[in-house]
Amino acid sequence: MNSTPKFLIDVEGKNGIPGYYIKSELEVITAGKNMMPVPENERDHRIYELLEENCAVIFCTTQKLEDFQFYPVPSFWIFAIDHEGNCFGTVGGMGHIEDNDYPVGYVNTDGTYGKIANNLKEFMELITFYPSWRDIIEYEKMGMPFDINDIRMKKSENDLQYLQYQSEIAEILRLVKNPRSIELLIENMKDESEFIVYHSKEEAGMKNKFFDTNSLY
Repeated sequence: MNSTPKFLIDVEGKNGIPGYYIKSELEVITAGKNMMPVPENERDHRIYELLEENCAVIFCTTQKLEDFQFYPVPSFWIFAIDHEGNCFGTVGGMGHIEDNDYPVGYVNTDGTYGKIANNLKEFMELITFYPSWRDIIEYEKMGMPFDINDIRMKKSENDLQYLQYQSEIAEILRLVKNPRSIELLIENMKDESEFIVYHSKEEAGMKNKFFDTNSLY
């Protein structure tokens, strides 16, 4: 059993991790949410229109932290929403499609949350090639049995425009269909790794101990 004390450092709204010196016998976890919006000079790129049209995933531009009333542990870097206001982000740090460091999670407006991919590239493969991935999340949350092959036969998978856009997304992002995407989604949803979403920082503080950064000065 790991007896190392765990402490949280609040990085919400800081868009970075403070460079504190922390004793090695402490396990420190960053907490809070940050935005990871598309840079202004990239917002007109065709890829974002395609992802919204084909995948119903809207990469953030003008959204604010105040739009998302929750407090995550570890830190959660929001990069996209859907049409219902549910959001997606990388867990534990700012992730990019080229790295494998941070998993992707979701937080819904109804308070449900979870991990859905091991990294951003895996998430993009999932939403690009498997339009029924949201249905699988709902079945898993409700504990209902389902047949993956039946779900894969969703009408949009046979729609010519959908397939054309899918091909365009894959070309721009250099994605290849992963036959294990659905399997990985289910594995991630069942993963009991520590990703917890609280209603507020105050609630998180009732169940965790925050590291007092003021004591460092």
